Amino acid sequence: MKFSIFLISIFITLGFILCTVIAIIINPHIFTSFFSNSPTKLFYDIEHYSNLAIYQTCNAFYPLWPWLINKLAKPQIVDDAALYFRVFGGLLSLISIPLFLFLLVQNIKSYKIISLVTAIYAMNPLSVFRMIGYTEGIFSFLSLIFLIILNNFKVTSKTPIKHVKSIYLLTPIFILSLMLSLTRPFLIQAAFASIFALVSILVINRFQNSTDSLKILKIYGIATLIICLGATVGYCIYGYYCLESRGDFFAPFHDQENWRKQLGFYPHLFFVPITYADFISIYLPFIALITSWLISISTNIRKLIFVIPNLWQWILLFAYPPAFLAFYGLDFKTSNFTSKTNNLRGINLTQSAKKLSTSYVFWFCIYFALIHTAIIVFSDQKLTSLRRFIFGTPYFFFAIAYISQCFPSRKVSKLLLWILGISSIWLVQYWLDYANGVWIG
Repeated sequence: MKFSIFLISIFITLGFILCTVIAIIINPHIFTSFFSNSPTKLFYDIEHYSNLAIYQTCNAFYPLWPWLINKLAKPQIVDDAALYFRVFGGLLSLISIPLFLFLLVQNIKSYKIISLVTAIYAMNPLSVFRMIGYTEGIFSFLSLIFLIILNNFKVTSKTPIKHVKSIYLLTPIFILSLMLSLTRPFLIQAAFASIFALVSILVINRFQNSTDSLKILKIYGIATLIICLGATVGYCIYGYYCLESRGDFFAPFHDQENWRKQLGFYPHLFFVPITYADFISIYLPFIALITSWLISISTNIRKLIFVIPNLWQWILLFAYPPAFLAFYGLDFKTSNFTSKTNNLRGINLTQSAKKLSTSYVFWFCIYFALIHTAIIVFSDQKLTSLRRFIFGTPYFFFAIAYISQCFPSRKVSKLLLWILGISSIWLVQYWLDYANGVWIG
């Protein structure tokens, strides 16, 4: 049976709608608030964006999303602008589902993994932010187009970098980087992710010796340069506007000082949860990165035994990740670096695991998620917005799909099904919290 992106998108969208309808049945205020243009406590940051859509100024909020609402809907009052943000954001969120599916189909062989990871992306609790008018909606939409185009930039391509086709790829990458940088903070994250993605592939290639390093630098190096250049130009446009209007090129960064953000080391954040969602947001990108490097080592340097976690270890992974790292790390060490006999069960990697270590898009996504975690953990004791930066955008989920295909799909699918079930219930709860004015990220 042929895999249909359209049909799977419809089913996943219906799943999201079902969770939303359940929440509306429990609290009808969700529906009336979403489509109402009357003043409501449900604005959160939407109040700031709505003001920017009518009265453009320079502050910590970036200008592209409010500017688009101003041009598309021409709101006259803040309450109308808030309604348009929710409607357009919701539409972009739904459009992002088939885009995410398309991106996965280009990279993942297992249709089960493609469908389940897309469903988790669409129905996880932080997907609420893509629907209520925050920048997550437009940022995810632009990010997916960006990743789809970037995915066509490959070392294995027979097309030389000087070919006109490469220009057609580099131009939209530059434009999308620029637009993403005008939507929300993107420059530092993109520069870190692209540079570390390039370095990771170069390091792994030293052990593979399958591709000329100069060829990697020629293709991925230029892509990295274009991403950084586009993101820099994007911020400079806004920075120049801030310089003209406020006399401060870095006003968006300085305004964040009013949110009591300050660089520092806060060790308690790694052991004492502020909220459960923020706690796993700290660890899951880090665990995903460790897993990625272990897979790369196993397929390129030395074969490793990947131990199948026990049930209680799976529970620890999502309940208290530091304990999972300690216990699973001990089992992994026992299986790979000691000669003692043990009863630990191993799991083999699939053939698809070999693709992970050389995928520029994969490494970009995993580092993009990780740098968000690092920036917030070392600058904000309250971990403001961390969970929606990780789970409200597609980068982390793409990385999870790539890692998932490295293991037998039957075993991975069971775990993904459990995650999907829990996420769906949690999504209903987030809609209810949103309706009740509870801070959700």
